[in-house]
Amino acid sequence: MIESGQVWNLEFGILNPASLRALMHLLETQQRGTRRIASLRGIGAGLIVCALAGSTQCAAQGASPHLTVLEGKLLTTLGDCPVLQIQEKDQPLSADTTYLFHTLQDKRLANREVRVEGTMQGDGTFEVERFFTVKEGGLYRVRYFCKTCNIVALEPGDCVCCQQPTELQEIPVSGSTN
Repeated sequence: MIESGQVWNLEFGILNPASLRALMHLLETQQRGTRRIASLRGIGAGLIVCALAGSTQCAAQGASPHLTVLEGKLLTTLGDCPVLQIQEKDQPLSADTTYLFHTLQDKRLANREVRVEGTMQGDGTFEVERFFTVKEGGLYRVRYFCKTCNIVALEPGDCVCCQQPTELQEIPVSGSTN
């Protein structure tokens, strides 16, 4: 699990401040004298600043935006606002697609360990772009299925054909480990 003061970078994995400094030193010594060093310094400086600030979300200068990874327990509050509990801290969640937001609100997923990938928003919410459940160190994607009609749906609710409730299914993500 990613802890405070660490940064998840899709290229290098989980990095703490000391690892970031060591990585930047190595990159600078290997790339000295090339034009690439300027962009590496910008990316590294952005990652170090974020790690030292304790942030788990970072958009480095000159780098294409990447998704931040958070893991914790999915909770639903009284107002149906999905919340991710990370080490006793509650992080409000949002999504720009209704099917993903409705999945986050599904009561069948309440109190489950999940992994979300997305970006921190200015209003303090974490906007989820990818969602997985976590079981025994493996990642699972969620889908909804009607056995009667053999129809897969993206969000919880009744089948669009027979109007019976859909079944929550968790499909292993091939090759996934935490």
